[in-house]
Amino acid sequence: MKIKVGIDISQIVYKTGVSDYTVNLVRSLQNFPQDIDLRLFGSSLRRSIEIKSIFPGAKTYPFPPTLMHYLWNILHLYPVENFLGKMDVFHSSDWTQPPSDAPSVTTIHDLSPMLFPQEMGKKITSVHKARLSWVIKECQKIICVSKSTAGDMKQLFNLEDSRMIVVPEALPKRFDLSPTAASVTGTKSKWQLEDYIIAVGSRQPRKNYVRLANSFLNFKSKYRLPGQLVIVGGGGWGDEIPRHASIVQTGFLPDNEVLALVKGARALVVSSIYEGFGLPILLAWRQGVPVAVSDISSLPEVVGNAGILFDPMDEESIASGISLSIKKDSLLIPAATKRLGLFSWEETAKKTLSVYQSLC
Repeated sequence: MKIKVGIDISQIVYKTGVSDYTVNLVRSLQNFPQDIDLRLFGSSLRRSIEIKSIFPGAKTYPFPPTLMHYLWNILHLYPVENFLGKMDVFHSSDWTQPPSDAPSVTTIHDLSPMLFPQEMGKKITSVHKARLSWVIKECQKIICVSKSTAGDMKQLFNLEDSRMIVVPEALPKRFDLSPTAASVTGTKSKWQLEDYIIAVGSRQPRKNYVRLANSFLNFKSKYRLPGQLVIVGGGGWGDEIPRHASIVQTGFLPDNEVLALVKGARALVVSSIYEGFGLPILLAWRQGVPVAVSDISSLPEVVGNAGILFDPMDEESIASGISLSIKKDSLLIPAATKRLGLFSWEETAKKTLSVYQSLC
């Protein structure tokens, strides 16, 4: 039976991990036209044209996020059917939870606003708290991108296991290029780097970059680490990363430069103390680069036997883990290539479609 599914795609213009998830999920669901009739809703005061350029069939409205938050998360008025018509299932966004006559599904990527409210700011935290209160009350199924995230949901909100479905993400298509692709190998970096390890992600306290940098500086000689540590990502916030000639902070970079820098690295490091999934791991694997990651949160679940784990609170453990990942790259890279095959958008779409069908 073909089912009518509404999806809020408003977040796709922001170039975040949630944006990537939404774009790739919807495009993959469009490959099942015999099973699903998609109805896409997008709201943005100034960027509706961008939404339309990605999904021309979307219904877009010039409503700012603050209005939709107030209307749906606070007042919880005006059902989404007023925009999309009658549906069998509605899949809400990361930011708003509208009332709906149809069974509701949402995706939880991580719970950092709940677990690290001091890092997220009062406004962001209040938006997520308001939305989640309706998610808990009204969503029949909650898709979690990792078992770790599902465990966080259960612990924080005492949810039944039957309401949570674990559906892993995959590598966003914009990064899914082979190491020999021209857009990777043909990119010249202004950084002129030759011997380095890399971390990818905007600076936030939970990314643990200060401890990573100190680990690199304090144990570089003992563990014979590469010449430089490169941190790629927007400015973010939190304590200042130590300034040193061997630590390079690039700031935000376009996709092709990120790919080129990852491809040239000796190893990729994820030093976070919390991640809902950990997409940079998949990015490194696709470029044939070994990974060393924290042994907490979702990261061991994602990396399996295809990376080195370390204690992110221990500087020497971080340095040792990085060193080991480089030494064992001939074993880790084949394992990573095999494990990468477990994460595909086709599989994500199939499992998500099954969630929708279970509600009809």
